[in-house]
Amino acid sequence: MRVLKNNVVPILISFLIVGLVFTILFMMKGFLLQLIGGAALIIVTAVFCIFCGLYLFGNIVWGVIGLVAPIIGLLLIIGIFMWIF
Repeated sequence: MRVLKNNVVPILISFLIVGLVFTILFMMKGFLLQLIGGAALIIVTAVFCIFCGLYLFGNIVWGVIGLVAPIIGLLLIIGIFMWIF
């Protein structure tokens, strides 16, 4: 039994270190996803303001936004899931 005790402690310590490293990596990934989300929100807001400034084209601009925005959103969601997994 003494040999088993001496072998278990370093294995547990190494598992704890590996778990800590994975935790830090996933926390960094979450932070990067938040930064990407914030940047995307700023870009979408800027584009929306530009389209509102182009109010001369009214219904055409809103029609294009209504058709293109869901497609872009779907591609962004697919890209984020591919990056995570």
